[in-house]
Amino acid sequence: MAESPKADDHWGVTSSVYASRTEYVTRPAAEALISWVNSLSPLSHSNAIALDNGAGSGVITTTLRSRFPHLPIIATDLSPGMLEKLEQKQLPRVQCKVLDATNLHHFDRDTFTHTLSTFMLQFAPEPQTALQEMYRVTKPNGTLGLCMWGEICFDPPWEETARYFEPDYVFPHTWTSDWADGDKLQRYVEDAGFKDVKLQTIRPRWDFQSPEQFFEYSFESKNPEVMRGYQPWWDKGMESTMRPMFEKIVRERYGGAKDFDMEVFMIVATK
Repeated sequence: MAESPKADDHWGVTSSVYASRTEYVTRPAAEALISWVNSLSPLSHSNAIALDNGAGSGVITTTLRSRFPHLPIIATDLSPGMLEKLEQKQLPRVQCKVLDATNLHHFDRDTFTHTLSTFMLQFAPEPQTALQEMYRVTKPNGTLGLCMWGEICFDPPWEETARYFEPDYVFPHTWTSDWADGDKLQRYVEDAGFKDVKLQTIRPRWDFQSPEQFFEYSFESKNPEVMRGYQPWWDKGMESTMRPMFEKIVRERYGGAKDFDMEVFMIVATK
């Protein structure tokens, strides 16, 4: 059983809101990745066992469970609070373990036939170390499946809004641009030891119906990475000023949010 979220569990303390909002935008990519992985290495095989590394609230795990009811799944995350949300779903044949992606010490070498991770590596302090650990725990000829963000669609309208007050403002992401570059991602996966690395770029549509809905999903998801951008302004009491400006910019310059999509890199590889 996952531990209860602690005060410094920044992802866990927002897990309820995160799960209800952010999964809306991550699930299409997770479903596409699972379909691609399954076409290369069937997840329905009797010997299959899957790792969902950096599972969060469980988009990959819940999709795997619904499509492959007999597949054993181990879901890991550094956030006890996120895993607690997943455990509450009481999914059969799913085990949750609080583990750092850079130190999967609980697992022996060559444990999993399928090692999957979505939108985690680029947030990890040591993403290459995490990749090496994923290589270690994957069985020979096992399959790796990853999703990573490329272009982030909420950056430009938020930066435009903030620059009314701070002309040189740039959204303060924690990841480096290298981990949002498809060519470099392929090389990093190869450097970890994987072979037959393949990449697809997809652009899942968000289908927001209004700028107000876009704001709610982007900034009320309590995603700690997104909060880095707007929370300092909220702390200055700027929300009532900046939110209408943001929504006006989205309405006038970005098609009212109905045409937003996100660039996602999907990578599969073999050990």
